[in-house]
Amino acid sequence: MITLPIHYTIKRKKKDKIILVGMNWYRNSHYIESNIVKEAYHKMIKDLIGDQKFSKIIVEYKVYLQRKGTDGQNIRAVIEKFFLDGLVKAGTIKDDSADYVIGDSSQYFYDKKNPRIEIEIKEAT
Repeated sequence: MITLPIHYTIKRKKKDKIILVGMNWYRNSHYIESNIVKEAYHKMIKDLIGDQKFSKIIVEYKVYLQRKGTDGQNIRAVIEKFFLDGLVKAGTIKDDSADYVIGDSSQYFYDKKNPRIEIEIKEAT
């Protein structure tokens, strides 16, 4: 299982910027800022996944939100994109098309103290 944060802190000279990695942020972010976050997630994924290889996968997402009313699907969408692209970049899967990622599922929970996304990869047969 891989655990990734749903909040990311962008270091700045004056005041750090804490963002909720979701569609609302992604839609409005500057391309340089979104690239910084994407590359940080790719590095986290590479460090966590190591040298594992899969031919076809099914992915299960468990999103733990900090507060009620948060749109978990918007968070999952962006992190899923970063995650699958990170798997391809790390060489874990050949491509993130439907030929290689043949299924997924998601569940949503609340954890005020530790918001996160837990991702489980299963080898598909």
